[in-house]
This record gives sequence, structure tokens and C-alpha cells, in this order.
Amino acid sequence: MADAAQWELTKQRIAFTDKMFRDFIDGLEPELWFRMPNEGVTHIAWQVGHVTLANYGLGMLRIRGKKAEDASLVPESYSELFGRGSTPSADQSIHPSVERMIEIYKKVNDHLLTELETYTLEQLDEPSLPEHPLFKTKFDTLIFLPYHVMMHFGQMGLLRRLSGKPPLR
Repeated sequence: MADAAQWELTKQRIAFTDKMFRDFIDGLEPELWFRMPNEGVTHIAWQVGHVTLANYGLGMLRIRGKKAEDASLVPESYSELFGRGSTPSADQSIHPSVERMIEIYKKVNDHLLTELETYTLEQLDEPSLPEHPLFKTKFDTLIFLPYHVMMHFGQMGLLRRLSGKPPLR
């Protein structure tokens, strides 16, 4: 069962990872967004799009279900481009612009941070929507969210370093 202190810490972790992520993408040169290592496994644009989609899914959809206004948050193309199991493509023409991706990330996460304040402890003890083998409750889902962001943030940092950039911190 979630308690108030755990919930406050979880919200702080989500807000902290969001700030770190925003600072990173705001300061990143556009030419690095679609650069892929020789192995061709991923690029920063895919990471940003995936985190955006996952934060919507983990932080809102699995907590309160789908709402009509969600259509204005995440473009339909995001599931195909950045969803679980998608394959990153360096073809920039199939992606939103870097500026648009930053705008969408910020819009989704601003909405997420606002919605977090509306969730109740009772609501967080309910089963995740839909059921998931990793997340028994809605609270479990939200605990995982910042860890998921940081996993992808680490990949973004590595991609940035592979381009010859120095560490940020």
C-alpha cells in the first residue's frame, strides 16, 4: 500500500528526472538527434520519442485510462515510431522535427506533472490499467517511471559522448 511519504518521494523523483531530461534535450545540438552508432541500434530522437510515449503510458494511461484530450498530447505516429518493439530509423523525414519532438515531450510531461497532483493514495492502490506482470498497482507503475526515464537517459548520454562531446557533469 502506498503511503503519503512514498508518494511524495515518487513525485519528486519523476519531477527531478524530467528536469534532467529537459536540460539535456534543450542543450543538445540538432545534428546529434539522428546520429546512430555504426551498429545502428538507436539514436537520441528515438530515445526522446520513446520516453515521451512511455511517460504518457506509464504516468497517465495506466493510471486513469484514456481520455478524449489525450489525442492532443501524443501524435498517433508515436506508437509506430517509438513504441515498444519499434525499430529506430535514421530517416529524419518520417519523424517530427527536433523542435516539435521537444515541444511534445514538454507538453506531455507538463501534463503528467499536473496530473500526478490529482492522484489519490486510494487510486494508486488499484490495479494498473491494463494489468501488467511488472506492475501490480498503479503506484508500482509510477515508481518504475523515473527508473525507465533514467535508463534511456543513460543511453542518450552515451550517444552524446560517442559523438565526441565531453561529459555534462
